[in-house]
Amino acid sequence: MNPNSYCVIMAGGIGNRFWPVSNQRCPKQFSDILHTGKSFIRQTYERIAQIFPNNHIFVVTGEEYGDITKKQLPEIPDSNILKEPYVRNTATCIAYAAYKIHGINPDAYMVTIPSDHFITNDAAYLKDLQEGVSFVEQKGGLLTIGITPTRAETQYGYIQVKSKDNTQKISTVKTFTEKPNAELAQMFFDSDEFLWNAGIFIWSARDIIQEFKTHMFDLHILFNTDCKLNTAGEPNFIRNVYGQCHNISIDVGIMEKSQHVYVLKGNFGWSDVGTWHAFHALCPKDEFNNVSNSDKVILNDAQNCIVNVPARKNVIVQGVENLIIAEKDNYLMICHRKDEDKIKRFEKTFRLKK
Repeated sequence: MNPNSYCVIMAGGIGNRFWPVSNQRCPKQFSDILHTGKSFIRQTYERIAQIFPNNHIFVVTGEEYGDITKKQLPEIPDSNILKEPYVRNTATCIAYAAYKIHGINPDAYMVTIPSDHFITNDAAYLKDLQEGVSFVEQKGGLLTIGITPTRAETQYGYIQVKSKDNTQKISTVKTFTEKPNAELAQMFFDSDEFLWNAGIFIWSARDIIQEFKTHMFDLHILFNTDCKLNTAGEPNFIRNVYGQCHNISIDVGIMEKSQHVYVLKGNFGWSDVGTWHAFHALCPKDEFNNVSNSDKVILNDAQNCIVNVPARKNVIVQGVENLIIAEKDNYLMICHRKDEDKIKRFEKTFRLKK
């Protein structure tokens, strides 16, 4: 790996589609939803620490998650935990890391990854990241990693490639599309021109800053006006910057507009584990297609159910189908699987009742 390479772990989301197991107090990235014995962010760190030294790993997270980040990743220097005062989506998150790292090393390359994704083949994943860094070293531009779709999924973004040559590892990007409806997702899947957007980005700090300057000039000005990054004044500076930023994703702010975007076709077994549907797809199932996280859960005459409860709980599920049953921190949710899209609003419902 190039010694000028840095890894940025994005860990600022709340994961409200996984409520109540993922919640505002302890979001998905800090939870062991799949019951592997380690949280998502811990698994992410251990994976990328194989090719990045600790002082080249940065984590961007919310101010309220600074302590839990430090607790779960004690190897990361305190100065490398970047705390966001407000939720402002991935464009501002990536800008913060890019301008900070560029101030440390103007020749830096950045590998920016989500903190809460599930990877089945670490070796292939790390090989693709290294290949991606080598590509941007030679060609420049903005590289994202795409995954070959296995179904017409409406919960993922899509990347259209210009070439239909499936043997080509890296292609020029034609279009980005946010989560499509079912009809459009089926069209994308059938066309063989689209990849799932894994939310993994590789570029030089210099190139992404130039893209911010070109396509998000207001944000560029905020980070360049009386900049206090890498000084004692950084927290107050960031609070002021974030107070003026728009909530916009890097896909909308930069990737859809840039003329210098490429995609590497990853092949390492991937899921963003963003929904209970994805959880069901990843977990072992019984003969009736039920998924449970505990041997203390008994399912009788039940089909296609998802049960995720504390390990100490004794639970009987009788005579139902297509339910999501989840409990954490005195919150119990029972929801039909067809209504899964409503889950992200449930935590707010309880906050409003208080």
